[in-house]
Amino acid sequence: MNRIVPIFSAVAVSAVAPRAHADDSPVGKQEVDGDMHSYYGGERASAYLVMTLGALAVGGGIALVTRETDFARGFGVPLIALGALEGMGAVVYAFQVGAEIRHYQASIDRSGDGFRTEELDHMRGTRSRFVWYLAAEIGLSIIGAGIATYGFASDQDLWKGVGLGVASIALPFVLIDSINNARAGAYEQHVRRFQPSIAVGPDGFRIGLSGTL
Repeated sequence: MNRIVPIFSAVAVSAVAPRAHADDSPVGKQEVDGDMHSYYGGERASAYLVMTLGALAVGGGIALVTRETDFARGFGVPLIALGALEGMGAVVYAFQVGAEIRHYQASIDRSGDGFRTEELDHMRGTRSRFVWYLAAEIGLSIIGAGIATYGFASDQDLWKGVGLGVASIALPFVLIDSINNARAGAYEQHVRRFQPSIAVGPDGFRIGLSGTL
């Protein structure tokens, strides 16, 4: 996808990252509830961003393949194919995030210990998937760069366009998923520090609900 404003992508995603805590002190229910909504809110915002960029990529790709030059057509085909895949995946994920917010809100309300165990397991899986996402995106970036290099070396406009089209989609996703992975790691640490027996009073002091601080 032709990501025209990667800096905006980073700002839009990181702006809704989980709230940072100043130290490694235990996290109470109110705090982890806010962290949960902040994290999944960021995931939903990221899905909407990818949805929009996917639509723009498809539209741009369609415009390019109607041109008469081999370079434009070569550039447009990856935009259409990968932009459509990204957009459809983002639509599905946006609905999934909504369900996750409802599920984990109910889990927090039902059992703090149960939420902590379930969410830590979920986040471990999420972090491990980011490794594969980033590997695939870096791989696509390298493949795109290789195809483009071949195109320039052989002076074939079609392969120049294809290579640059693939790289233009893959490279920004390395940035976006690196940010999302960092956000997931921060949220996972907050959940790990969650102590259901700790409450935070209006004055900011932590209160042990089960006789411990």
